[in-house]
Amino acid sequence: MEVLLPEAMAEHGFDLWLVFTRESSRDPIAADVAGGQVVARGAFLFARTTGGFRKIAVVASYDVTPVQESGIYDEVVAYRNEGIKPHLKRIVEELSPQRIGINISRDVPTADGLTVGMRNYLEETLGPAVAAHFLSAQPLVVSFRGRRLPEEVVVLREAATYTDKIMREALSAKVITAGKTTEKDVADYLGRCTEEFGARMAFVSVVVGPSRGHGGPSERVIQPGDLVRIDFGITHRGYSTDVQRTAYVLRPGETGPPAEIQKMWETARAATDAAIAVMRPGVTGNAVDTAGRTRLIAAGYQGYPHGAGHAIGFDVHDVGPMLGPDWPERYGATVFLKLEKDQTFAVEPILYADYPPMGGEINIGLEEDVVVTAEGTDRLHPRQDELILIAPPHQEPTAGAQLLGGRPTGVYWSILKKPWHAPAAPTAWRSSKTASPARCESSGCFAIWARRRSGSCRACARTASIRPRRCCSWKGSQRGGCS
Repeated sequence: MEVLLPEAMAEHGFDLWLVFTRESSRDPIAADVAGGQVVARGAFLFARTTGGFRKIAVVASYDVTPVQESGIYDEVVAYRNEGIKPHLKRIVEELSPQRIGINISRDVPTADGLTVGMRNYLEETLGPAVAAHFLSAQPLVVSFRGRRLPEEVVVLREAATYTDKIMREALSAKVITAGKTTEKDVADYLGRCTEEFGARMAFVSVVVGPSRGHGGPSERVIQPGDLVRIDFGITHRGYSTDVQRTAYVLRPGETGPPAEIQKMWETARAATDAAIAVMRPGVTGNAVDTAGRTRLIAAGYQGYPHGAGHAIGFDVHDVGPMLGPDWPERYGATVFLKLEKDQTFAVEPILYADYPPMGGEINIGLEEDVVVTAEGTDRLHPRQDELILIAPPHQEPTAGAQLLGGRPTGVYWSILKKPWHAPAAPTAWRSSKTASPARCESSGCFAIWARRRSGSCRACARTASIRPRRCCSWKGSQRGGCS
């Protein structure tokens, strides 16, 4: 707040940023400015003045304490039955700003938190002369929310490194036994590792065989000759990762994948490298997508039906330029936003191809997390250099296989610096009449060991409004009291 916000306001020429919110209609940015719990109308003002940077909050008397305790504001003004109008009008007139940023945006949801009714109320309160100076705060929100401080990059790097490590473990003979292990078993292993790390799963997708997008893990059994793709992220200390890894399950006697699969892998690797290579401050998200997409098409493959990547950070899909094609009705103008130093991205120009031996269209999932630097990018985790090979039962891994198991070494150990206790291999779930452990059945959460502690599922972060008990919100059911 003290570093990024003043810099971003100066860079984009805003004199005042006005966040205006209320209960049941909260601005997505409200939590960042200590307005996430206000009940009545609350105004949060950040102003560049000749006397310095000022931070003022105007809230109802019963909302004052949490705002004061946030430590953000120089001044917290309380109102009672007179309402917010006279206080807000006086403060804005004193500041006399020429460029006022308000949270309205066509293409960036996080910068579009001001409802039509609240905007009308602002115009009524401040008058048409002041309202004439309203501008979209989109560029300010993108910079403020999207740029990472050095200490934030450290947390993201730790999270991304751990994400990559356990994904490689999951894609190994340590976890996968061809003919026995299911997609859900792999997801369960990732969830257990995540919980032991003290984080939670942001999402998980394990796909064997033909592509099915973001399909959740199923009971499909992994067989020799399968491609296994994991798209997975964790949320660690408030920051989320998004990584994809692909492996091939060797058939007995094989020492590598079929030639066409190897070609696909090498092309996907080249497309990802090409996209990352053009990333630097000032480059548009569209240019990044073009670099990856062009490489795939030049090799004879189709273009992927989505963008080449997105911002990561507080959310898996965070605020920032979309690394995507010029598809106005899908991505709007976000693909023409320029990359900024210290933004963080997941880069994924995925290769899609029809491959009849595996039942239709498959994709090679490769997704890398990076931070933008002054000169280019820095990877947040080790690069996947080779297609991961999973040895069949009773066969030693081949020379080209990337298999991790046991105690981490090298770059993983040096970065994580955490006591290591290898998680147990996945086991069959045994039902219990007790409330804990209990399977969380929230849509998108497949962690069978997700215990309900303090009213929340540690894997999917759903919160119960009653005593901790089984989360039963799967397919819309609310029997477990999840909110």
